[in-house]
Amino acid sequence: MESKIIAKGDIQIEYYTSGAGPQNIICMHGHGRPVDDFIFLNDTDHKLILIVLPHHGNSKFPIEKIEKDPLSIIEFNQLFEQILDVESINDFHFVAFSQGGRFVLSLIPFHDGKIKSVHLISPDAMDYNSFYNKASRNRWARKLFKSWEDKPQRFIKFARIAKRLGLVRPKVFAFIQKFASNKESFQRASITWRGFRNIRPINDELKKVIARNDWRFVIIMGKYDQVIRTLQAESFLKKISQQDALIVIECGHDFFKEGNIDLLRPHIKI
Repeated sequence: MESKIIAKGDIQIEYYTSGAGPQNIICMHGHGRPVDDFIFLNDTDHKLILIVLPHHGNSKFPIEKIEKDPLSIIEFNQLFEQILDVESINDFHFVAFSQGGRFVLSLIPFHDGKIKSVHLISPDAMDYNSFYNKASRNRWARKLFKSWEDKPQRFIKFARIAKRLGLVRPKVFAFIQKFASNKESFQRASITWRGFRNIRPINDELKKVIARNDWRFVIIMGKYDQVIRTLQAESFLKKISQQDALIVIECGHDFFKEGNIDLLRPHIKI
């Protein structure tokens, strides 16, 4: 894969290209995940554009701006359009996982005439009023998380108490432990949670765009996923009048685990 960098002001985005087929697939990874999760889509018919989200790899957003001037979808879209220009892309398919799905759902209204299909795998931000999303918009909650960045074990203790009180599900607690297992991974989790709080879909706009197009739009969920649950997808799809867009496969949030890709692959029809 070839790595490339584009920038605007103090924001920088890294992306990779792979293949040279006539059809373009633009992929966005999940939190803490590598872009090569999507290499299974590589074939002679497609060119992959694998976008690295801010605070991952060599994609950068100023940490000092997070509190007062967090990343907006307008800023991200300006960089996204630079990628389209550099790569001479006139139309494309979207494939995204988890946190990457948050960005794709927000970008769709900007690229109505260019999209050929949308495949979202357990996308983040479907429930803007969830505790997770509401807390990110609370200044004191953000301040508390920032205070834990140097000592993530304190956050694990807090989450353990919340689990005992029934406020956090066991599998969510296991997910928390994974990302709070070391200082670097927890810092990135905290920074993206705080910094991406304004990246969210506008449901009314999304509903209109999907309704006036005949491209494939699907959300693929894991039956046993406790990080982002199928119930959230069902509620979200009802709001945008796309109840038939839900696909559920036999896995958890580990879609790219060996074996699970074989369950995922048949549903990405490009």
